[in-house]
Amino acid sequence: MLRRAAPALVLLLLAPGLLSAQYFGRNKVQYSSFDFKVIQTEHFDVYYYERERVAAMDAARMAERGYARLSKVLNHDFRERKPIILYASHSDFQQTNALGQAPSEGTGGVTDFQRNRAVMPFTGSYQEFEHVLQHEMVHQFQYDTWSRGRAGGGLSTIIAINPPLWFAEGMAEYLSIGPINSETAMWLRDAALEGNLPTIEQMTLDPYKYFPYRFGHALWSYIGERWGDEAVGAILKATLAGGVDGAFRRTIGLTLDQLSSQWRDAVQKKYLPEIGARAKASAVASALLTEKRSDGTLHLAPALSPDGSQVAYFSEKDFYFVDLYLASGTTGKVKRRILKSGISSNYETYRFINSQANWSPDGKYLAFAAKRGARDVIVIVDVARNKEIKRINLKLSGVTTPSWSPDGQQLVFTGYDGGLSDLFIVSRDGSGLRRLTEDKYADLHPVWSPDGKSIAFATDRGGETNFGTLAVGNMRIALYDLDTESIEVLEPADRR
Repeated sequence: MLRRAAPALVLLLLAPGLLSAQYFGRNKVQYSSFDFKVIQTEHFDVYYYERERVAAMDAARMAERGYARLSKVLNHDFRERKPIILYASHSDFQQTNALGQAPSEGTGGVTDFQRNRAVMPFTGSYQEFEHVLQHEMVHQFQYDTWSRGRAGGGLSTIIAINPPLWFAEGMAEYLSIGPINSETAMWLRDAALEGNLPTIEQMTLDPYKYFPYRFGHALWSYIGERWGDEAVGAILKATLAGGVDGAFRRTIGLTLDQLSSQWRDAVQKKYLPEIGARAKASAVASALLTEKRSDGTLHLAPALSPDGSQVAYFSEKDFYFVDLYLASGTTGKVKRRILKSGISSNYETYRFINSQANWSPDGKYLAFAAKRGARDVIVIVDVARNKEIKRINLKLSGVTTPSWSPDGQQLVFTGYDGGLSDLFIVSRDGSGLRRLTEDKYADLHPVWSPDGKSIAFATDRGGETNFGTLAVGNMRIALYDLDTESIEVLEPADRR
């Protein structure tokens, strides 16, 4: 499950076979009927519905490309095609009836052991989606190995092996994004600096305290760097004969305790000298929202009011639901909850993972995205009165990051349509919807320029992106000129 050098492209040799519609059982809440068709590739049955067909065809190519690499690294081949079920957006994904329960806002994808089905939404970014896809494919390889090629047939085996989360999720992260990336490096620097770098035993016993995705990723990166990627597949196969600890001893000649000690030593030698030249955050800034001061253990997507006196943010003070709160922008003291999410409210969930609330220029209103029924909507709240004043319904698969125009009369946002992301503008009263972009590029996190003439946004546009070969470049900042409808991709400062 995911809570988030290009190999050779494997072409589909035969035209995809489109099979009849299929349904996957029942879920507690479902608003739409998804008429699934199937793209049959050599190793996968890729389920999709018509409005996501373009993106699904590319996903099928990504899956075969990923299979060619993973089967080689893990020295394993599927005996039969594996199901991949795709949804056009997270709102559609949260209606899935392929799982025992509806996935949460924080779930990026899921693979079930019983049927080896990988289920996930498109994210609006091909690079991010391919990360999720390959992460879930690694789980398919793990489950296929443990079940000896019979989906769901190795339940007793997986119970006996009892793989820790750092083992399964860390391996999936390493084989989907490669060696340590900037996010994992950030976790390691902080852990080394604060003396919180966990042992493998601590990661095993307390995966909620020691996040298995990041620390597990770091551990597998160390293994791959020291023993080569072939050791990863050998360790996975060796778990069948002697469990996790025995697999490491037979493959690399170290117990988990020995590996833990050597890995922690390597991390500290790498990051402590680098940290020594840096100032601690506490030396240049002060904490605003904390567990002690603001309650809750999550403080997500903070948005300061224009005058800096207030901050809106998402938090989970009652554990079960993440709601929108208002706190002082100087002390962090909570003033009140603005709106509540959950089944009993108007909104099942707020978009707090890849989105945030944004203040109107006069500081009176907040606009944010929320899931209501089958679709996402834009909600506008009068902050002083703690009252919703407008709900903008949109015929799109999903919505994130609505941002105000300088005059407070319009909103620009990322809309998701058929698994792809584009920029849209709508008036604050819900009228005048205007589409600005329509292509496969990721168009995310738009904000209006102070003069109202252009919109800045994050995108993977540029010469490094080629959808013919499914090569996707890094995210950059681009400017959309509202008068000429032209887009300028800004080059990094070191390339100018």
